[in-house]
Amino acid sequence: GGFVGVDIFFVISGYLISSIILQQLGQGRFSFADFYARRVKRIFPALTVVLLSTLAMGWFWLPPLDYQVLGQHTMAAGGFVSNLVLWSEVGYFDKASFNKPLLHLWSLAIEEQFYIVWPLFLWGLYRWRAHPQRLMVGLLIASLVLNLYLVRTDITAAFYNPLARFWELLMGAWLAARHTQARGLSNPPAWQAHAISTLGLVLMAAVMLLVTPASRFPGWWAFVVTAAMVMLLAAGPQAWFNRYVLSSRPFVWIGLISYPLYLWHWPLLSFLHIKFGLDTASSWRFGAVGLSIVLAWLTYRWLEKPIRFGRISTRAALLGLLGAMTVIIGLGAWVHQQKGFADRYPPLISDMLTKGGRATIVEGWRDGDCMLDFELPPSNFKASCIDDKKPLVFLWGDSHAGSLYPGFKALQDSGRYTFGIGERSGAICPPILDFEPRPLCKSLNDASIEAIRQSRPDVVVLYAWWHHQPYDLSNLEKTVQALKDAGVPRIIMLGAVPYWRADLPAILLEAWKKGPVQAAPPLRLKEADWQPGLVKASERMRQRAADMGIEFINGMDYFCNADGCLTRLTEQSQQPISYDYGHLTVEASTHYIEQIAPLIFKDQKP
Repeated sequence: GGFVGVDIFFVISGYLISSIILQQLGQGRFSFADFYARRVKRIFPALTVVLLSTLAMGWFWLPPLDYQVLGQHTMAAGGFVSNLVLWSEVGYFDKASFNKPLLHLWSLAIEEQFYIVWPLFLWGLYRWRAHPQRLMVGLLIASLVLNLYLVRTDITAAFYNPLARFWELLMGAWLAARHTQARGLSNPPAWQAHAISTLGLVLMAAVMLLVTPASRFPGWWAFVVTAAMVMLLAAGPQAWFNRYVLSSRPFVWIGLISYPLYLWHWPLLSFLHIKFGLDTASSWRFGAVGLSIVLAWLTYRWLEKPIRFGRISTRAALLGLLGAMTVIIGLGAWVHQQKGFADRYPPLISDMLTKGGRATIVEGWRDGDCMLDFELPPSNFKASCIDDKKPLVFLWGDSHAGSLYPGFKALQDSGRYTFGIGERSGAICPPILDFEPRPLCKSLNDASIEAIRQSRPDVVVLYAWWHHQPYDLSNLEKTVQALKDAGVPRIIMLGAVPYWRADLPAILLEAWKKGPVQAAPPLRLKEADWQPGLVKASERMRQRAADMGIEFINGMDYFCNADGCLTRLTEQSQQPISYDYGHLTVEASTHYIEQIAPLIFKDQKP
């Protein structure tokens, strides 16, 4: 539900700032220099402090690869292009949003991109005496239609493309134009104000409760929220909720510190998640929010307020703020250019921590050919994904199944066993028929079962991140039955390999920091560093496999013992078994498939 906070903010921003511009234009005293000077004095003070603080925290908390990315995000934030940089990064193997301390600044970037062109547009309307409301409605509809189109075809673009989000600011701007033309708020009768305000609140609350990360957002969800916000604004001061709740002293005080609060809250929550992973205690999260409120008040009281309303001259404030932002952008560039200062750590740690990202994770996969990321339809599967060779082992599952391909390929190339490999895998797409955890998944699996019917494999290996929360496994039995009906003689389900509460290199870094510094990171980690419920989830899958009459191999058995799960294959190895939370590296995948090969090829002698 927190998604909708940005949309509410866009409407209020469009209303407030457009009201100011339109009033000044009407009075003949609008100045571009004055407008942008006020924007700098409003935006830069708190932003510079938060960016500098985040860079400082990253030095102590982030491994080199993540710190390098933070340097890039700092540059993007200083140049107000965060949305464009984040847009270019999005994909299944992109860092999770919680691991990006400056992720939230995408919305500030879109707002400032809007205000680069919007004052000039309004000035042109007044100069040529055009009708502002009609043109605003036209622009609003065009931007909204673009968003509704993209939310069906390219959800990432719908979220980050400024042209597909400007309509939300235009909703507020349109209402501001109506009120300006009416020479102030055209307050409706009290009963109408109550009704409009109440309807707006109900709609807003409904979206907050119903929207989930799986929803196609923004789209119609955001339209309902922005329309609800327009209703609250249009209801005016006569509406009971507006007069007695939104105008109360606590709400007004939150409003005063809302901008620095917006800036501070996310880096604190993000660093908490980076340190503690999925099991971050609620008390810590509430504590981070409480600390962000304190920091927001201090920032407002001792930095923002003196610069905006104090005795500092506008010229001096602008020179100081622009200079400070230039320095911060330079620091971000330095961090990025130095690759996150990997030399902060000994060679073993440095080598482990400087690798990662999509290219490292998908090494050895048939990425884009046989393992399809988001937005790739089944037509992208290549014919070469299925060998014309018997016996045929067919690997079917999500990206974790894709990570096993290098192991099967290495075993095939070794000549120890004679077999062909078939593969169909898709990111966030477990081998479950009639299940759609993300767009195109159902069509990928429909194509995969048809490929199995056509190729008639001797063994189908099913593997996925089975305990992933969004996965609904209720159709697993139906899927297995479809495989049996297709004539598959052997079906093997693979249980979980080690899955970690956070990216494994980051966990190893935290363990190494506890000392002694001359020691290598631990070779094994115990259950506290695994994803919660991992062992129980594997046992549930073992029982389901038994109930369905198919074979089961548990990956944990080949990486874990009473001392914990392997983080590297040997003490001398500089490569962790995963560079993220659970996709096996080429080395680990090869080791795993070698270990389980006698079970898969029990009819062959190596």
